[in-house]
Amino acid sequence: MEQDITGAVIAGGASRRFGSPKAFAKKDGKAFYQISIAVLRPLVNKIFLVTSPALAACFRHDDTDVKIIEDVPHYQGDGPLAGIYSAMTSCETEWLLTLPVDVPFMKSDVLEVLLREMGDEIDAVIPIVDEKMQVLVGLFRCTIKDKIKTQLDQEERKVDHLLKKIATRYVKIDDTKAFFNINRQSEYHKYVANIEH
Repeated sequence: MEQDITGAVIAGGASRRFGSPKAFAKKDGKAFYQISIAVLRPLVNKIFLVTSPALAACFRHDDTDVKIIEDVPHYQGDGPLAGIYSAMTSCETEWLLTLPVDVPFMKSDVLEVLLREMGDEIDAVIPIVDEKMQVLVGLFRCTIKDKIKTQLDQEERKVDHLLKKIATRYVKIDDTKAFFNINRQSEYHKYVANIEH
């Protein structure tokens, strides 16, 4: 189902609640960032791993279709929206499919649901899971890059604020487990480490 889409793994967070960078936590012997890359791979032409300068050198990969990029300097530390913007500054496709680094149960077929909702009049496709927006698992048209820049320049960093300003399509998805994100060591040990096979 590969289309003219770039994937972006958003992996620049400080992981303060987790206590160490979540990108390198492991499930079934694979680092979380490697899981996110594998989930995106069947759906996109190229993958960006967007991270902070402090973490950039820590990522290892042998994949020619994965490019590690750092957050745009002016917006470093400005959160996931800055990561999305940074990916768009390097993006050569019309669409950007984003995935955070801390959803180790995500599956490619869940993301395919978003791709089926692309349209000429749509700027973003965002899943609704258990009546909550999952704003970091999203499909964004790269033409909204300047709107994101304006918002960041106004120190308005919330993705949901952006979604109110653009043509956003919301899609209800029932697979709650796919969107479960790991924020704390206790969650990691309960939901990931203790169910390793």
